[in-house]
Amino acid sequence: MSTRVSKDRHDLIYLIGFSGTGKSHTGRLLAQKLDWELLDMDEMITQKAGAPIIEIFEWGEKYFRQIEREVLDEIAGQSKKVISTGGGVPVNEENRAILKSSGYVVRLKASPESIYRRLRRSFRSNSGDGDRGLIRPMLQHEDDEAPLDKIQALLDLREPAYSECADVTIETDGLNPEQVSEGVLTAWENAVKESA
Repeated sequence: MSTRVSKDRHDLIYLIGFSGTGKSHTGRLLAQKLDWELLDMDEMITQKAGAPIIEIFEWGEKYFRQIEREVLDEIAGQSKKVISTGGGVPVNEENRAILKSSGYVVRLKASPESIYRRLRRSFRSNSGDGDRGLIRPMLQHEDDEAPLDKIQALLDLREPAYSECADVTIETDGLNPEQVSEGVLTAWENAVKESA
């Protein structure tokens, strides 16, 4: 799938999608291929707030989203950057407008099962605590809802926003980060050619 990209918005590539779809790994490889800088919005939010994401969410999701928006505003004026966004960034209508007007938006998509498996693996490698749970703010819950059901519910909720915002969608199930980054690069190069 190819889309037109105006000349003034092809030097930022936003990677959007749910946690566990491969935004960070793909972003790192893509930035290397382009010789651009990788910006991770979650890391930038953490630096700006001086606290981990999980703690910022404890202060209230509204506060987190405010910082998230400020970071997105800062990024939108830059160039030659690959941006790994947080999973909820496109849910806000104003954020979608910023994404679409300032860069090429690539949605990475995966099944709930793949997302769950990747998040569990990521959590284990980062904490060494085994399967203590999915430590992602929007996946924390106090009820008995199974993580897969929670992931599916959030995917369903975010689907319209993701679809509206994306210039292209890449399915990451069964692909390694190298293959995904090549797919993103090819889609972006085709879009840039069409806009020339």
